Amino acid sequence: MSESTTEIKPLKHAADLDLVDRAVDGDEEAVVAFQKEYQPMLERVMMSRGLDKVEAQDLVADVIAECFGAGKKGETRPLLEKFEGRASLSTWMIRITWNRWLDLKRRDKFRGELPVYEDDEKRGVDQFDRLEGDSLEEDLLDEDLSALMGRAIKSAFDSLDPNALLMLKLSYLHGVSQTVIARMWRCDQTRVSRALTSARDQIALQTMQCIREADADLELEWEDFQKLCAAGLDL
Repeated sequence: MSESTTEIKPLKHAADLDLVDRAVDGDEEAVVAFQKEYQPMLERVMMSRGLDKVEAQDLVADVIAECFGAGKKGETRPLLEKFEGRASLSTWMIRITWNRWLDLKRRDKFRGELPVYEDDEKRGVDQFDRLEGDSLEEDLLDEDLSALMGRAIKSAFDSLDPNALLMLKLSYLHGVSQTVIARMWRCDQTRVSRALTSARDQIALQTMQCIREADADLELEWEDFQKLCAAGLDL
């Protein structure tokens, strides 16, 4: 009779959880790293979804403040304490911020139509909170943005020379070394290295060109594209 063993798998987003834990505990280096990484990224993503620069900056500033306990209605629990690592921190922060914006827009739309009761002010009741409200689709941002990104990256790969595309697949998908690839092409390793670098540059250039042609107002950079892919957008 064989003994059953339980394999303990490493937590996928352990690094994100570690950063959050240290930031919430007041580690100054972690706080600075968090703000430097996510504040500008969130601003760019929100602007790419139609917010102007001031709206994006104000929205993100409020969310970042809540991450460290500057909550509304007197709540002081840091928002980051709710992060459990089920998704990447990038995905989680994007969804939190986007849903916050949707919530604000819904409040602006309906607030003037809601009934007012005499004891609302005394009880500190928000009119909007009395409504059950529509459920917000967490993947709303993912659906429209990922579709555009998927089309762009496919177009970029289709533009590659077949030899360059094959080299990329061998190197990055199958882990074949540049030395082996050079032998297969009967050339030196320097040529392979240049070909791979050129192919990566072309992919970045063609991808961003395709995105800008599809949406001239989309303020998305290649670095943002890579981070969103790493955050789990399904392309």
